[in-house]
Amino acid sequence: MGFDEVEALRLKDLLGFPQEEAAKVMGVSQPTFHRILKGARRKVADALVNHKALRIEGGSYVYDPYAFRPCRWMKGWGGFCEGFALMAEEEFRIKDVKGGGKMKIALTSTGDTLDSLMDERFGRARKIIVYDLDYGSFEVIDNSSNLSAFQGAGIETARKVVEARVKAVISGHFGPNAVRALQAAGVEIYQALGISVGEAIERFKEGKLQRLYGPDKGPHW
Repeated sequence: MGFDEVEALRLKDLLGFPQEEAAKVMGVSQPTFHRILKGARRKVADALVNHKALRIEGGSYVYDPYAFRPCRWMKGWGGFCEGFALMAEEEFRIKDVKGGGKMKIALTSTGDTLDSLMDERFGRARKIIVYDLDYGSFEVIDNSSNLSAFQGAGIETARKVVEARVKAVISGHFGPNAVRALQAAGVEIYQALGISVGEAIERFKEGKLQRLYGPDKGPHW
C-alpha cells in the first residue's frame, strides 16, 4: 500500500473529510482521490479477509510541514500533545457511550456577552463563550492567560474547549496544533469573521457558517 493510499484513508475514513476537501488537502483531483481511496480500501479488505500483512511504502505524495504537523516538532511539548490527543479521544468516547450531553458550542469572544464581537484568534482569544443550544444559556471562560503565551496557546485553548464538552467551536482563524487537538477530540470547526457572538450563533443554527477541515494559519499565529 502506498503512502498516498494511507493518507486518503486517514482523511476520508478516520477524520471524516468530505471527498472534495480531502482531495484539496492531497493536492489531487476528486476522481484521482476516489481512485486512490478505492484502491486503499480494497487492499485493506483483502488483508483483513484473507489474513494478509499490509506493507506501506512508496506512492505519490507531498508533505506539508504546517498542516497537521505532529506536536513532536515543538521541543518539550511532545508528550503533552500526544497525551492530550489520547485524553480527548477517550473523553468523547466515554461521553458517547453514556449517551452524550446537551448540544453545546464554543465561540471565541472579545467580551462576556453575546453582543461582544468574535475574537478572530482561537488560541489567544480573550474569552470563550460556551453556548447551550438547547436552553439558550451560556457560560464564559476566561482565556486571558493565553494572550501573551509564547507557544502552546492553541493547544491550551483547545484543552479548555474539550473540557467544556462542546460539539463544535467557532472562531476566526485556527493554527495547525489547535486543529489537530480539536479533531482528535471530535470537535467540529467553523469560521466566523467580523460579526458578534450572537450573530455567529444564529448563522450556525441556520447552517450558514463555513466549516473548516484544516488550519488556515501557520504555527505561532
